[in-house]
Amino acid sequence: MKLLSAISLGSALILLTACSSTKATPPPPPPQVTPWVHLHIDELNTIAAEERYEIERDGDNVRLIIPVNGNFHPKRTLLLPSGLVPLSRVAKLLRGATDSHIQVTGYSDSLGDDTINQRLSLERAQAVASVLQLGGVSRNNMELISLGEADPRGDNATAAGREQNRRVVINIAPRLPASSVALAP
Repeated sequence: MKLLSAISLGSALILLTACSSTKATPPPPPPQVTPWVHLHIDELNTIAAEERYEIERDGDNVRLIIPVNGNFHPKRTLLLPSGLVPLSRVAKLLRGATDSHIQVTGYSDSLGDDTINQRLSLERAQAVASVLQLGGVSRNNMELISLGEADPRGDNATAAGREQNRRVVINIAPRLPASSVALAP
């Protein structure tokens, strides 16, 4: 009987010691989320190669550069039918990019009035953004920018340089998490 009491008392002490441990179990690490671009970069590269778009990648950020020549009406800001199909394919991919921020930026060359160039670049960016939105990309994920003749890629003194400068760029970047703590002034 004393043996049974001793075993019971020892078991109770071990149980109490285990339950009263101050060492907390660390929470599990947050699940790793693969950025959208890592899952779809091959598809974007395929579309870019087929459509003569340029694609640039910097880590999780991707720039899809769409030339105006061959995609837009030469004297207007309307997309040509040949420009709609590839953009629809891009939209199909981007509608799943809910963890990304999509920035659509229009550019022009330096010929003509600055105000007109600014308007042309905005209207081209709007045309691309409209196709993306019709394809299912949320307006909440998109930002529209018009830079006109700023940030040229080519020499505006040559026809080939001006053609390079007339473009719409779709920037795809991971959405930064919203901060829940406000900074003090």
